[in-house]
Amino acid sequence: MVSSDCGSVEVPTEITDAIMPGVVSIPHGWGHNLAGTRMRVASAHAGVNVNILIDGKKVDPVSGNAVLNGIAVKVSKMVRE
Repeated sequence: MVSSDCGSVEVPTEITDAIMPGVVSIPHGWGHNLAGTRMRVASAHAGVNVNILIDGKKVDPVSGNAVLNGIAVKVSKMVRE
């Protein structure tokens, strides 16, 4: 489970020395597996919707673009019952 102040996503994890310690890299998916989605191809290759972790109200003061990188997250083990 990867969580931020805005939400959380369930994603498989792998620990690797290929990226810097303390960094989490999640390929951007659009979450097309949500109920009500009607995109056959996208639903078959959904991926995790990382937008759930992003606060859309935070913007870069210089460019005015949404802050999409450098989001503080917590990684925790999923407990299945």
